[in-house]
Amino acid sequence: MKRLLLTLITLFVFGTAHSQLTIDTLAMQNFDTVVYSPNWPFTGPVVYNTMGVSPAASSPSNSPTGIGNTRSWESTTQSAGLILTFTTINIPAGYDSIRAHFSLAAMNLISTGGGPDNLDYVLTEVSFNGGPFYSRLRIRGAVANNSWWPYAATGVAKVYYQPQSEVVFAPTNSGLQTTEGYSFCEIVFPGSINQISIRMTGRSSSSTDSWLVDNVMLTGEKLATGVSSIQKNSSVKIYPNPANDVIHIVRNTNKLCDLTILNAIGQVVLSKELSKATETINISEFPAGIYFLNVDGTFRKIVKQ
Repeated sequence: MKRLLLTLITLFVFGTAHSQLTIDTLAMQNFDTVVYSPNWPFTGPVVYNTMGVSPAASSPSNSPTGIGNTRSWESTTQSAGLILTFTTINIPAGYDSIRAHFSLAAMNLISTGGGPDNLDYVLTEVSFNGGPFYSRLRIRGAVANNSWWPYAATGVAKVYYQPQSEVVFAPTNSGLQTTEGYSFCEIVFPGSINQISIRMTGRSSSSTDSWLVDNVMLTGEKLATGVSSIQKNSSVKIYPNPANDVIHIVRNTNKLCDLTILNAIGQVVLSKELSKATETINISEFPAGIYFLNVDGTFRKIVKQ
């Protein structure tokens, strides 16, 4: 079961001694039996995947079919497209940016090989300030053949909400795609937007082509300057950022301290003790997205590609 650490997640990331970034979860739909708040309701037929982990004879095998091995939205053999419309969310004033994002996996759940091809897609349409929906972000299978990837694939499909035209992301190569598979999908809006809704369509042409969507979220970011809060141990350095496989944490001491890494919805994904001035942390298995590091009271935001 997914568990939110906070109903309304507010994480503080100190980029300098006099600025802080606040990220709030404005709405979320994770397709679980337990409804979390703030919930993002939707209308339309939904097929829930309750496997938890894909079978051994599938592609990819033994892989989570939902974040945290829980329920997700599945689109299999949906030639006409399975359409979900998420309700309009009113955006509170004061945010610098708003982000609609979700996690995506492409699989063949009944045999090896196969997977979505270029005829299969997940399309996200957006409506803002009460206007009509328009197509903005489309993820397809491989251009030339079938492809598949887990939620841990490192491809990032990210677009700004304007212009009102469609952007397509698709792997160039077929088969397993750990770097070309688009597991982190995001549309960015300015904070001046008053209302946001999205509509998602999952289209798959056969029983061997499955899309799995989880953790559909709407978050707001607010950067405040002139804050009197000061970092503890401000000499902590973390690089590279963005990162792919590893991050390096550099401190001016080898004194024991705790490291905690949280994902964008506040779940702890790693907790360990640091005992060296320079340490390397493997994040290759993390899904692409935004993470928050707490190194003995010093907070940093990193992006996993």
